[in-house]
Amino acid sequence: MRGLGFLAALGACTASVASAFYVPSIGPQSFKQGERVPLFVNRVFSEHVPLPFAYYDLPFVCKPTEIHRPWLNIGEVLRGDRIASSDYELVMGQNNTCRTLCTIKLNSEVNLELGQFAEQDYLVEWLVDKLPSATVHYKHGKDSQKREKIYESGFRIGDYDKVSRKAFLNNHVALDILYEHKGEGRRIVGFEVYPRSIQNDSGGCPNLNDPEAARLVVGERRPTTITYSYSVNWIEDSSVPWNRRWDRYLSLTDSQVHWYAIFNSAIIILLLSGVVSIILMRMLNRDLAMVNDEEFREDIEETSGWKLLHGDVFRAPGYGGLLAPLLGTTVQVMYTFIATIVFGIMGILSPSYRGGLLTTGIVVFLLMGSAAGYYSCHLYKTWGGNNWFKNSLMTATLVPIALLFVELFLNMFLWYRASSAAMPLSTIILLFALWLFIELPLTMLGGWIGFRRPPYSEPVRTNAIPRPIPPQPKFLGRVFSILLAGSLPFAVIFIELFFVLKSIWQDAFYYEYGFTIIVGLILSLTVCESTIIMVWLSLNSGNHKWWWRAFSYGASSSVYIFAYSVFFYFTRLRAGMPDIIGFVPTLTFFIHSLLISAAYALCTGSMGFFAAYFFVRRIYRMVKLS
Repeated sequence: MRGLGFLAALGACTASVASAFYVPSIGPQSFKQGERVPLFVNRVFSEHVPLPFAYYDLPFVCKPTEIHRPWLNIGEVLRGDRIASSDYELVMGQNNTCRTLCTIKLNSEVNLELGQFAEQDYLVEWLVDKLPSATVHYKHGKDSQKREKIYESGFRIGDYDKVSRKAFLNNHVALDILYEHKGEGRRIVGFEVYPRSIQNDSGGCPNLNDPEAARLVVGERRPTTITYSYSVNWIEDSSVPWNRRWDRYLSLTDSQVHWYAIFNSAIIILLLSGVVSIILMRMLNRDLAMVNDEEFREDIEETSGWKLLHGDVFRAPGYGGLLAPLLGTTVQVMYTFIATIVFGIMGILSPSYRGGLLTTGIVVFLLMGSAAGYYSCHLYKTWGGNNWFKNSLMTATLVPIALLFVELFLNMFLWYRASSAAMPLSTIILLFALWLFIELPLTMLGGWIGFRRPPYSEPVRTNAIPRPIPPQPKFLGRVFSILLAGSLPFAVIFIELFFVLKSIWQDAFYYEYGFTIIVGLILSLTVCESTIIMVWLSLNSGNHKWWWRAFSYGASSSVYIFAYSVFFYFTRLRAGMPDIIGFVPTLTFFIHSLLISAAYALCTGSMGFFAAYFFVRRIYRMVKLS
């Protein structure tokens, strides 16, 4: 527990350092009094419908005559960002009581569609100085008499009254821009939006001082006219420095929940370690003592269990030409995850770097192709393979090609719905070019180097004729044993998994890299120890075909990950609106959930496999056979 405390302190320390660290390209920007501050529009998204749309693709919003679009990185494009300029006029330090943006006429079909967006709780995301628009909430801090301000990204496009079945559009927004003085300039530290629905038939600014003003009803099958307006208020706020301005977005998560998850995980890993160290090691030491004793050496063939499998346990696995590329790719994915977390705790992936997590993950994955080729070809050679080029090519194409076909299939539906989640054709071509000119050559190079290395030397010789496998106990049946092996790793992460899924599907910020490292280390130990126990039980029952089982045991908790995702879908996304999700959002959720579970399975499957491989080599090296 003392070591766990050290890791917790390290995680907290790195998180605090990360919050104050920004890469130069996204450093602070100061504005002078009277300087124009650009407001960018981005997209609309819903916490219940996983189908974002570009703001200017909506037919009921005001569009400028000339739209400027900044350069977006790959991560921003893949997460559905479509950032563009707007006609909102924000001048540093100049308040604006009310200004009309535009008046548009909607036909009956667009009016009905607008009501559906309000009913589905769609939120609007704008950006000022890279800060997303925020809805303000309050919670009590340590001092019960003082309320703490927290931000929720986005503001509602409208409201829906379930009783009257009426939708209301927020056609007026009050923009509160918070800033701090820094020398002669001012830095923006907050972007708060207070939307309001108000009936306005004048074509100009509405009467904002009338609390009884009628709300603007939309969603009816009739033409309507909408006037959009806004007000701006600049507020000096010296309580939040620029390098802490994201704290209000990140304070929605209670850290006590994460500590509870870590405590729960620590208890599980301690119990599991006790099983491995006390029960398993005692049995192994007893068996090894009997086998290595000259008095019992002649009776080895009359004994049972793992000792009889010394001539078969290192027999090349069936379909080794598939297992080796799969394991190579799992190492690639695992290294990508580790490197991304390291960049995260360094602060390079701070929330200011939009799309940074995805962009970094993709770049690191491409560069780690050399590791995939190396480990794949090294194992392939150990199992008697002789065509390194074929194996390297399969390693480079197996997972990326499968992922490409799945995403293209989903993209057809997203294109049909005109969602910003759809990958543009230019992005698809770019990703293919990156794979072709970076990952493929690196994988081939790594495969060539790995194949030139001498194969792993196994501690015992393999018999020419394989030993028949006796009937297995019911608890070692393929399905039951896999579900059993995955239960403990899932118990370690299921609390933290909720925050990860919420970040993915409900656009909540997830920046708990310190907690992620601790939970990830505990998960790795749990996966390795549970896989070792299950493989040893399998060997002890006379089953020498453990290669694929070790990988399956390590990856088995992905079944629970996907099941939990389904539970999350029905309890969080569809909560309160079971009839309006639609086919395409549902398809998007389940396909991406399968891909997330598959990526997790690749990581944990490789952990389990290599842990079991080390364990099996270790115990058979300790056996003295004549």
